[in-house]
Amino acid sequence: MTLQQRMSGVLLPVSSLPGSPLCGNLGAGARRFADFLHQSGQRVWQMLPVNPIDECFSPYASISAFAGDPIYIDLADLVCNGLLDESDLSGIPAGPKTRSAFHTVKSVYPSRLHKAFSRFQKTQGTKYHRALETFIENNDWAGTHAVFCALCEKFGTDDWTLWSDEALKNADQDALHRIHNEIKEAINYYVFEQLLFDVQWNELHRYCRQRGISLIGDVPIYVSKHSVDTWANRHLFQFDADGKMLRVAGVPADSFNPDGQRWNSPLFDWDKHKETHYDWWLHRLGNAFRRFDAVRLDHFIGFYNYFSMTPAPDPNDPGFWVQGPADDFFETVLKTYHDAQLIAEDLGVMKPEVHQLRDKFHFPGINVFQFYFDFRRRSDATAEWKTNSVVCTGTHDTNTAAAWFDELLLDRKKPEPFWDFPFLFGLIKSSLPPDTPVNRQTIIWGIIRKVMSSPGNVAVFPMQDLLGLPTECRMNFPGHADGNWAWRLDASALTDELTLRLRSWTQEFGR
Repeated sequence: MTLQQRMSGVLLPVSSLPGSPLCGNLGAGARRFADFLHQSGQRVWQMLPVNPIDECFSPYASISAFAGDPIYIDLADLVCNGLLDESDLSGIPAGPKTRSAFHTVKSVYPSRLHKAFSRFQKTQGTKYHRALETFIENNDWAGTHAVFCALCEKFGTDDWTLWSDEALKNADQDALHRIHNEIKEAINYYVFEQLLFDVQWNELHRYCRQRGISLIGDVPIYVSKHSVDTWANRHLFQFDADGKMLRVAGVPADSFNPDGQRWNSPLFDWDKHKETHYDWWLHRLGNAFRRFDAVRLDHFIGFYNYFSMTPAPDPNDPGFWVQGPADDFFETVLKTYHDAQLIAEDLGVMKPEVHQLRDKFHFPGINVFQFYFDFRRRSDATAEWKTNSVVCTGTHDTNTAAAWFDELLLDRKKPEPFWDFPFLFGLIKSSLPPDTPVNRQTIIWGIIRKVMSSPGNVAVFPMQDLLGLPTECRMNFPGHADGNWAWRLDASALTDELTLRLRSWTQEFGR
């Protein structure tokens, strides 16, 4: 794919896929969703990061910037390949249709995957056996990831600063060599987990490509402080000699959080990255390019300048901006990956220099309908959006389009209905086909059509917006630790009516 093509698609995380008991996975539900995209004329499937989620279920604070989350492995495929029995599936409880049961999947999956691993060791001839050698050759991070997971298991925590063995805490190679035999079985198991994910991912990716569907992935700029990335590469982060964070990432006050956000993620030592010619980042992006056809760079501003904060709130040190690697970084990336399809997540308050950096390398930025309109606006911002951009009704961090419009009415604090917004209502109504009855549902359709008709090359719509769902279905509320990431699509919502409507609009607007 190329981001210069005019096309459209849907944002839906893997975890939100229907068709499996506890949360979405890479199996039949994913293929059915790809079929829906194909039948509705869509050419893009945008996802959130597929790295292991954290204790709050966020994919943006993972123990690994490289690994896939084992909760997305399709156990039914392991039955087909003789690594599990049918009874292993029947023993899994059914979760709610519209919420992911992350706690349950994390409790029932390990026993099944360990059983599959035991059979894998005793048998030969499955597609997973045939893929093992190539997987190890192409994923040099997998061994280190497996060692880290094995040590987390040994010490009972992924906070490596709490490990009782100083040498292992410091990733000393002699110490790792000495303990290898003790944790060898666990290492092999965690490599096996990633092998399963990789084989199933590649099969899904091929399935999508055969149907003309390109995958857009998401690379968070920062990693978790409790991760294999920080443990194995401490010199690349702003840590002290004991592995404690000196400064952390965050953002100053914005429209989402008036007090700003302290993300508690370690900051990079960009000088050290430059000395290594950004080798860690090149490996990370290379891994992402193998999985996805295009990659969204989360928090793009952080490559130009980043906000540095103290690990604990300090009224005398509210934080400050520091220059990032900027041009030098992207010049290095594009020398290595000439055809890299990168999207700059440039949302929020940006210095002009951030947009200049984006434009220098011809990265499309992102335009979000919700950020451009309220009852005060008197011009059509969508008409001004750049062709080289990704346009959308909302993102995983915004409210649903339906809930956003409801909030707009509440902010207005007037009893009149939504047509009391003369310009906004007129703008949305003008995008609806003649004689369309005007009600709350068709207003949401009008918003989608307005974005669909805009100049931006790539239009992407959260699945919740296509379905007109309420605020309870939003994916994430920034700054709130609980209650996020769990929304799940009900398969019955993928109706023929929705398919035909979406295909018709896509054809109408040349996508």
